[in-house]
Amino acid sequence: MTDTILPSSKQCAYCEQLKPFADFRRRTGKRSKAHARRGACRDCRKQRAVESGVTPLQSLQPPMPALSRQPESRAAAVASPSPPEVTQSAPKKAGVSLLARSRAERAKERKAAASLPAAKPAAKGRARGAEPRRTPLHHRGPKPEPTDTTALVPSSQGMILMRGHSDKGRRWHQEIDLELAVTLVKEHAAVVVNRRTIRRLYSNKAFRSLILNRDRYTCYFCGLYGDTIDHLLPRAKGGHTTPDNCVCACNLCNQTKADKDVEEFMRRTR
Repeated sequence: MTDTILPSSKQCAYCEQLKPFADFRRRTGKRSKAHARRGACRDCRKQRAVESGVTPLQSLQPPMPALSRQPESRAAAVASPSPPEVTQSAPKKAGVSLLARSRAERAKERKAAASLPAAKPAAKGRARGAEPRRTPLHHRGPKPEPTDTTALVPSSQGMILMRGHSDKGRRWHQEIDLELAVTLVKEHAAVVVNRRTIRRLYSNKAFRSLILNRDRYTCYFCGLYGDTIDHLLPRAKGGHTTPDNCVCACNLCNQTKADKDVEEFMRRTR
């Protein structure tokens, strides 16, 4: 096997001089190779450490007083260092007070920022003392009578909404034309709810029970017992399932009449 041959020197990235390979630190990353070294040499690292360590200390130290050439007593020499200590403690106290003041100011700013969302309505250009905006009231006309077909106003498609409920109580709705809506209201099968809507009064079972009980289970044509419902004007000729157009009929008359008019059927039975 061949051993890895390390280079004898490397160019520094800072001073750009060739230095021994041992003056560079080894790279410790996961993808770094065994012989990979960093870019700064030993001398540049020392110089950088000295500069970064000396500069902040020199900026914090107060200027030293000039030593007088006159001979002083030993007691004066011992007492002379005391003023620099006082001057050093004063900047420290001032720095602590400034730091505490800045923290208090930041806390006040956070509280003010937290209280801003609560004052959102006032930031929309309206004063707090101003009157609240009044929503325009839609003046609706008087509620129409249940049988007033003149109050019906169709939609832009010419339709009226009809609502109702099934035998199981499930609600349904559908759109019908204005002519059919007027017919259902006039023949007492529906009522007017508003100018756009009518409501069907009876479900299928309720309508059947209404007609049979109204006619007392008596055939409208022959006077015998009847338990079916027949249309006076057949549905094939434009009749509708309404209380005014439906009567009780026996099974024989119902099948014999079929789609004939009432007058025509009565003439034939006579």
